[in-house]
Amino acid sequence: MRRRLSPYERVIWAAGERLPVNIAAVARVEGRTTPERVRAAVAAVRRRHPLLGVRIADPGPWQGRLTTAGVPDPGVRVIRAADSGGWSRVVEEELPRPFDTPAGPLARFVLVDAGDAFDLVTVYHHLVADAVSAGVVMRDLLTRLAEPDPAGPPSYSPAGPSGPPRRASADGDAAGPGPVLAAPADELIPGPRARPADLLRTARALGGPVRAPYPGDGRLAYRAWSVEREETELLLKRCRARGVTLQAALCAAFARAAAPGRPARIAVAADLRRVLDPQPGEAMGLYAASFVVPVDGGTPDLWASAREARAAIHARLTPEELRPLVRVFRLTSFLPHRAVGALLRRGESRGPRFDVSVSNTRLDLPEEYGPLRLTAVYGAAHTSLSGAPLVIVVGLGGRLYLSVTSTAGEEAAGLCRRAMEHLLSAG
Repeated sequence: MRRRLSPYERVIWAAGERLPVNIAAVARVEGRTTPERVRAAVAAVRRRHPLLGVRIADPGPWQGRLTTAGVPDPGVRVIRAADSGGWSRVVEEELPRPFDTPAGPLARFVLVDAGDAFDLVTVYHHLVADAVSAGVVMRDLLTRLAEPDPAGPPSYSPAGPSGPPRRASADGDAAGPGPVLAAPADELIPGPRARPADLLRTARALGGPVRAPYPGDGRLAYRAWSVEREETELLLKRCRARGVTLQAALCAAFARAAAPGRPARIAVAADLRRVLDPQPGEAMGLYAASFVVPVDGGTPDLWASAREARAAIHARLTPEELRPLVRVFRLTSFLPHRAVGALLRRGESRGPRFDVSVSNTRLDLPEEYGPLRLTAVYGAAHTSLSGAPLVIVVGLGGRLYLSVTSTAGEEAAGLCRRAMEHLLSAG
């Protein structure tokens, strides 16, 4: 594989030279495995998802190329659970660690072995993966680990996000024939080239007042928690009865916690796959964007605030609003990538343009993989130096798994506690 970076990818590459741009997903699994099996699974899944083994080649002032040439398999670091300080500590260590983009690969893994159970921490440069990509790779890895012989042809393949159980190919690739590749997001956007009007739409989606940076010592802190099935079922029932989505309810709760008495600015992640043509399906890549919506944190009725948030989010999830968020980067092609990185760093140093980011993802993952059982999935992201809390919510098996990353430490943790109290106590 060898191709030019698209304009959107080029901006993320430039950002990564000056700012953190890493994401992670954690699978908590009941059952046994070995480091050798994990390394074999990573090598097999790389054959299906070549972006697991790429680097940036020929990094000139205006362009670079993604290539698999000379890139080793992603590394698998192995630690014992008793020595790790907890898998969340591993996430705190791994997220701030930059990738060597000229050497690659742009993904790495950590196995936290507890004997009868293990945690698999998967870390990616945002250039090659989004939340859906991380979920697909997680499923394919667990599918491969469920096999009795990692060197032989698979005999078990669970139901994937897009269909019923499938047999994998005889060459040993997990979860179906490979490789799975798709063009980058900006090449799959139908319609005209970038226009000046795209700048206006992007400014409206991402612009707004800059708030003061959150206090903190610069050290990344990661906290994770979950909501039990009974509470999750009750919450979803209330959302349906009130005519709101879970995402809108979450935004309303965090707005109350972050900015009581005034409108809060909530950053929302959007999956672009719905507006691309052809859709990239299960291909790895960055097929996501984000926008900011104002949410009234001072409304006495949380559900009224959630309904307003739902309307604002729904209005931004149209193709007409989402496509310019990626298409606009074509207008930066005349700038050297170092200049792009410097501009992004300068904007980040002024402070965040949102109070909190709330990303809600439903990963359609099986829980059973032969002798292995997936018991929890957590997400994580480190894409800001301002301290603004980045909250990720993952739905799996009728439960919610939540996490927050921030350099604001206890302030971010306190915000999450207040938000969950608002959310779960709303009648």
